[in-house]
Amino acid sequence: MLNYLRYFFNPTHLFSIQPPVIHQQAITILAGVFGLLLLGGLFSRVSSRGVDSLKAKGLKRLGSLGVTMGLLGYLYLFFAWQRAVLLGARFWLLIWLVVVLIWLFFILKYLLVMVPAKRREIDQRRRFERYLP
Repeated sequence: MLNYLRYFFNPTHLFSIQPPVIHQQAITILAGVFGLLLLGGLFSRVSSRGVDSLKAKGLKRLGSLGVTMGLLGYLYLFFAWQRAVLLGARFWLLIWLVVVLIWLFFILKYLLVMVPAKRREIDQRRRFERYLP
């Protein structure tokens, strides 16, 4: 499997406008990855309903990432399977991966940096307002 992944992500194949035919093994692996991303996004959207508003906003963002990029991944697989020349090229996978990583960076920044800061601010405001008449 590692040999096939090296073959699949070979730079001559990645940046070619007319890549070789996508094998069934690659379709299966990519469909699994995109399916997990889609299911994770749907689960994240559903599980955001029972938590506080700050965490729910982050979970909704994760859900949007999963659903959007999962569907875009399946769209790429369709074009690759149909052997569309430009839309089935493998460089779209690199662009897809870069977009996912950037989007995930901003979501994690929100969840790990901004949410605790907002919670501290809310706690300080509550402590201050507790002593006001």
